[in-house]
Amino acid sequence: MFEVVVPAGVQPNQQFSLIANGQRVLVTCPPNVSPGQKVRFELPIRNGKDDDSPAVHLDYEDIKDGWCRTLRVTDYKFQWIRMDEDGEIDLTPSPVFDIKHSALTRRLVFLQGNDARMRTGKLSLGPANESWSDSSVHVDGKEVINYTEIAAAQQRPRFEDKSRVFQEMCREKLRVDWSEGHMRVLVRRQHLLHDSIDAVMSLSRDDMRKIWRFEFMSEVGVDAGGLAREWFELVSKKLFDPDFGLFLPSATNQMAMRINPDSELACPEDHLIYFRFLGRVMGKALFDGQLIAGHMVRHLYKHILGWPVMFEDLEIPDEEYYNNLKSLLDLDNVEDLCLNFTFTETAFGVNRDVELVEGGEEIDVTNDNLPEFLEANFKYHLMDRVKPQLTELLLGFYDVIPEPLLTMFDFQELELLMSGLPEIDVDDWMANTLYQGQFERRGAMHKSCQWFWEVVREFDHAERAKLLQFTTGSSGVPARGFSVLQGNDGNIKKFALSGIRKEQSLFPRAHTCFNRIDLPCYSSKEELREKLKIALATSVTGFDIE
Repeated sequence: MFEVVVPAGVQPNQQFSLIANGQRVLVTCPPNVSPGQKVRFELPIRNGKDDDSPAVHLDYEDIKDGWCRTLRVTDYKFQWIRMDEDGEIDLTPSPVFDIKHSALTRRLVFLQGNDARMRTGKLSLGPANESWSDSSVHVDGKEVINYTEIAAAQQRPRFEDKSRVFQEMCREKLRVDWSEGHMRVLVRRQHLLHDSIDAVMSLSRDDMRKIWRFEFMSEVGVDAGGLAREWFELVSKKLFDPDFGLFLPSATNQMAMRINPDSELACPEDHLIYFRFLGRVMGKALFDGQLIAGHMVRHLYKHILGWPVMFEDLEIPDEEYYNNLKSLLDLDNVEDLCLNFTFTETAFGVNRDVELVEGGEEIDVTNDNLPEFLEANFKYHLMDRVKPQLTELLLGFYDVIPEPLLTMFDFQELELLMSGLPEIDVDDWMANTLYQGQFERRGAMHKSCQWFWEVVREFDHAERAKLLQFTTGSSGVPARGFSVLQGNDGNIKKFALSGIRKEQSLFPRAHTCFNRIDLPCYSSKEELREKLKIALATSVTGFDIE
């Protein structure tokens, strides 16, 4: 039981944030209570003296884009809140769409059916501050993982530790015991995808949590783990192959794949079944500690997590269109462009106009409705354009993984969890780096550049992968190394370190479309390490932290 004084300025039925038991929680002021009066609320706490886990504490000092999850004490749901520049909760978001601060989260409502082929869902985007998720996991109506366990796992500072706890929860609390049933997956190598879809899509959701054993027909081999790894790699590699038609490379990073909005045309078979299948493969790989052979654009990982998406997430899939939209804000009179609420899609050389809102063809874009136009484009490009495909992908994924279990990870960690920690050759990275700005004259001999590479060498595998994500938008390393790192035009664009003054930015900032980091000239290696780690934790891309 906790007791707290209602802060000044809080009105009845208004929410306010505080720290209780080392954890940020969200409390609603009772209707008959005024500022200065005391209110009480309860929080479950951990039991078990032998548990070596950290104290219950959802550590959101690593706030990304200003958004973090907090616990709602009325019903123990995780709710997104935005923190302002002073570190206080912002419960009054602007009613007008703001490209720097507004954020939306996906909402997936399951509609019907227990069978894999019957369950459907309704997908939408809504304000992030109104989004919530369950904080515990139930199986057959019984709670098997509670919020204190999830919070303790999230608090672990090392990605490897969180990953280990996640796998333990899947194995010990969610996996169906071998004695209660297991699955034999028999496929023909020459018909791998067809046989795999038939096998996996015939399974119930309970079957997805059973132990699988793989066999390739007419091949001698016992699956002790190697055949499973090969199956996940071959199947996912095929589905992510742009030539197959389900995915396309993003504009800024050829290794980060985006959903093909014309997948129905490119893949004339039932393309939605492929997306449901891929979702199940991804979920099962995560559940079993396997890896998939593909990387996706950042906002798809955010959608899987139910993480807030922001306007800047448009930059990776289409950097040119993102900049064009931003430039509209600099015009004195946007009506001079004669725009309306439509977007022109091009598929196989044929153009068609898509209305961004109902009756959009008849609505001219003006200075007054420009925020609504930007928001409509934002929603269309990050979800509505591929809503059927994304819905099936998420339905398949959550046929295996309970959503609350993923709240211990952020979107960068989810990519590392699904695709693995890359082998990053720091010598190769350094040898294929360009030096710009204040570093151009002395290059790698500049003291700040020497400190930077020393810090990178001191990073563990997870921190180096996050640095690569921060710079390029993906943790994927080209097969032939950093010498063939590509830019947004598909041409070679090597990694660049650009020296800037601290007056320009207190923290390093990334420009993913140019594979570049702007690095302030710090006074010590320790300061550089501290500021770089903060930048990686908060995902600063192309703007300053005030």
